[in-house]
Amino acid sequence: MDSGVITIAGAGLSGLMLARELLDRGFQVRVLELRRRVGGISVIDEDARRILDKLSDIPVELEKAIVRVGGRTLAVSRSGVEEVVRGITATGFRVLSPAELGILGDRPSGVFPFHVALDLTMEGLSIGRRIAIYGYNRYSVLLAGKLLEAGAREIYIIAPEKTPAKTPDHIEVLEGRVRRVRGVARVESVLVGDRILEVDTLVIAMFKTWNPFPNFDVVGHAAVEVYEPQALVETSKLLAESIACESNERIEVVVEGDIRVYPRVVRRCLKRILIARPRGGRVKVNGVSVDLSMGYAVVDIGGLSSVRISVGG
Repeated sequence: MDSGVITIAGAGLSGLMLARELLDRGFQVRVLELRRRVGGISVIDEDARRILDKLSDIPVELEKAIVRVGGRTLAVSRSGVEEVVRGITATGFRVLSPAELGILGDRPSGVFPFHVALDLTMEGLSIGRRIAIYGYNRYSVLLAGKLLEAGAREIYIIAPEKTPAKTPDHIEVLEGRVRRVRGVARVESVLVGDRILEVDTLVIAMFKTWNPFPNFDVVGHAAVEVYEPQALVETSKLLAESIACESNERIEVVVEGDIRVYPRVVRRCLKRILIARPRGGRVKVNGVSVDLSMGYAVVDIGGLSSVRISVGG
C-alpha cells in the first residue's frame, strides 16, 4: 500500500468526515470498512444520517479488515493482503464483555454485544421479544426504538448510573447493575439489583474507547466517549487540522479529574481542542468556566502556551 496514502479504518460518521476533511486538504485517503455497509452505529441516528448523506460520495472499500500480525498492520480482504503504512483508527467504541462488567451466572444464547444486535436488526432479523439493554445512552435508546419496530414486545433499558438521555415513554428505564444471567439454552431472566426481569435477550451497550492499532492516530468513538453526532464531526475536523500542521511543537495540557481532551497530542498550530466528560457538568479551562451539558465542548486555545483543565466552575 502506498506510504503516501492515509488509510482510515472504519466508515462510520467520524471516519467518513475525516476522509472529507483530509481530501479537502489535498491528502490521499483510503477508507476501509469491515462491514457490508457504511455509517457504523450512526445509521440509527437521524441527526447523524443527515450528515452521512452529505458524505455519500466518498469511496469506501467494504468488507476489508485491518489486523495486527507479528508487529505488522495489514488490510485483509477476499482479494488479498496489503500492509498499511500510515493509518487512522475510526473503528468506534468497544463493547465491554459480561466478564468485565462482573455479570455472573449462565452463558446461554441471547446475550449480544451492541454492534451485533444492531447489525442483525439492520438485516431485518429479530433478536428477541422481551429485551433488556444494559447501558443508558443515546445509542441504547435509539436501538430500543429499532427493536420495537422489529417486533419486540417489551424493552427495558438498565442504567448503572444516571445518564441524561431522552427515552420514549413506552420504554422502561431501571437504575441498577446487571448482576446475573440465568437460562439453559436461551436467556430466561436477568437479575438487576434485587429485581428479576423475565427476558429472553440481553444486549450489552456499555462502551469503552479503544485503539487496537497503537501505531495509528485515533478519531471519533475510538478516541473519546461522546454521543452527540456533532462531537464526532468535531473530532474529525480537529484531527485533520492536526495532521495538516507543519510544526510538531506541542502545547502543555494538564488535566485534573475525569476529563478527556482531544486530540491527545495538542500541537501549537491547533486553535481549538475538544473537552469531553460523559457525565456533563462544568469544567475550568485556565480558570474560565466551560459548560459540558452536552457531554463535550470545543474550546479556543489559540495563542496559549499551556492549558490547565479541572472539574468545577
